[in-house]
Amino acid sequence: MTDSIARPALRAPEHGVATLHDVMVTMRDGVRLATDIYLPTDNGRIRPGPWPVVVERTPYDKLRSQTNTPDGPFWASRGYAFVKQDCRGRFRSEGKFVSYPSEGDDGEDTVAWIMRQDWCNGKIAVTGSSYYASTAQAILCRNCPGIVAAVIRVGAGDYHEDGAWYGGAFQMTHNINYALGLAMNSQAAERDPKRKAVLTQALENPNAFALMQRSPLRYGASVLALSPDDDDWYDDWQKHELYDEFWQQDGYRFDYRAAPDVPVLLVATWYDAFLGGMLDAYTGYAEGKSSPVQMIMGGGYHSSVYSMSSVAGDVEMGPDMPIAVPSVILRWFDQYVKGIDRGLARGHLFHAFRIEGGDGSKTAGGFLNAGGSWRSFDQWPPRDSQATPFYLTADRRLARSVPDAGHIGYDYDPRDPVPTVGGNVSSGNQTVLAGPADQRGDRRLLQCRDTVPLSERKDVLCFRSDVLERDTDITGPIWARLFVSSSCVDTDFTAKLVDEYPPTVDYPEGYAMNIQDGIVRARLRSFTQAGPGYRRVYAHRNEPLTPGEIVEVTIELWSASVLFRAGHRIRLDVSSSNFPRFDVNPNTGEPFAERVLGPVVAHNTVHVGETHPSCVMLPIREGGDT
Repeated sequence: MTDSIARPALRAPEHGVATLHDVMVTMRDGVRLATDIYLPTDNGRIRPGPWPVVVERTPYDKLRSQTNTPDGPFWASRGYAFVKQDCRGRFRSEGKFVSYPSEGDDGEDTVAWIMRQDWCNGKIAVTGSSYYASTAQAILCRNCPGIVAAVIRVGAGDYHEDGAWYGGAFQMTHNINYALGLAMNSQAAERDPKRKAVLTQALENPNAFALMQRSPLRYGASVLALSPDDDDWYDDWQKHELYDEFWQQDGYRFDYRAAPDVPVLLVATWYDAFLGGMLDAYTGYAEGKSSPVQMIMGGGYHSSVYSMSSVAGDVEMGPDMPIAVPSVILRWFDQYVKGIDRGLARGHLFHAFRIEGGDGSKTAGGFLNAGGSWRSFDQWPPRDSQATPFYLTADRRLARSVPDAGHIGYDYDPRDPVPTVGGNVSSGNQTVLAGPADQRGDRRLLQCRDTVPLSERKDVLCFRSDVLERDTDITGPIWARLFVSSSCVDTDFTAKLVDEYPPTVDYPEGYAMNIQDGIVRARLRSFTQAGPGYRRVYAHRNEPLTPGEIVEVTIELWSASVLFRAGHRIRLDVSSSNFPRFDVNPNTGEPFAERVLGPVVAHNTVHVGETHPSCVMLPIREGGDT
């Protein structure tokens, strides 16, 4: 694939723009939502149209513009009507804000209203990123009349696994920062400058980090109480750790099968917090559909879609990595809404940016020089990708054959959790570094006390392959299958895939680049399969451990595309914490929202051998285009 997929030519504007602000659109329950409409003009006059319509619904203020994102003037100047709406209870819209569940009904009502307007030609396209990727999917999966195309960017697929929880663990950095960010701009805060100032300060570090440390937050007893709507939904998220009826509400999950058979483009990144949801969406929208469903999977993290930076975390991905989001979306809608031939290939395609290792040098900006390039596949996983077990051994190797029986134990102390250094988090700040990073302590991060490699911690088990004799392409789904036991009734197990670079002049101790990581809460280890090609859904029942009993757990590491260079090692780190990305398990077995007991040290053990074949499954493209 060339960079034309990620950065196609941008069609020039043709019209002027007129804006109708704060048109109040009435929902089925009488609540009115504030809506802005952008229309094409010529010589200062609104053209009669009718026009194809692009719709976005956002909780982040319809007047807010984000970089590398098409806005109202962008669309109207190119011959589309653009409708942008504040979600219920946000900014100028009426009603009570509840995170996600109301978006299906409100989206459906908004589209029905648009279809009745004389400036609409009956063809509507939906788009959005992050939260408003979900508002777009809520419309798409309602199969609303008039929807002819969609572009979904870095959005969740199931808010139990993609937002609030993951493998039974509470996603601490995402949830605290997300809730405080919404509360800071809530209607309650906008009406009271003092309240807004307190909530704004709470989002700053180290204040937000202090909230992560003292979580769970008691309802009505934290700073979130200054924004009652947000305190309400956040408390519900904390209380519903099981995948129960609460999470099966429309808006928290999407029935892809109900979506119309229309062209859908997905834009995602390997280090996004919502990567799993985007992978599920690709499978779900393509299943049984004849219209093109395509993915552009970039090398960055969540916020990479809002910039043209080639840096993610502490790694330089190279000039081919950035995705020009405005031109990508315009090209898709021009071809599939307006009927202009923009040269897009038909069919289901997965365009993946492959991270390619580099030479271990440091750029002038101080980043690891990795680089990468694009590949295109007509299915996901790629046809030539083979799920290959790498077995954990008692002497801490990754072996291609089943090893002798053995076990390795360690003590996990919740008072000293393994710090999060990079990974699939929403954005970078003083508590997280979004994307790839050297797996060692980092004094920029509040959770790190030193700069010692994480591999030297006694509670981190590092399993290494032999030095690779040739470049190895790992492209596709990754998961770890572990046989474990614990001295406690509950604990966590984490797994992290690492590309271990050899020492270089710029990195004399080498560089350990995280690829993907995951977690499973042992008492919530039971899972079901959501459907062919979909991720597992955890936490259907509470099943405490019997101390000393060996159980099998599966840890999802989603997917990746990375070229492990000759001379590198493949490494799997196993531990029991990753804070503050995930909450710290006190090992007591209490539900997250009901914790009152003090933390207990757990002695955790990983078992290996023929009877307990602990392994990590890696998608190897043997003989691939390395």
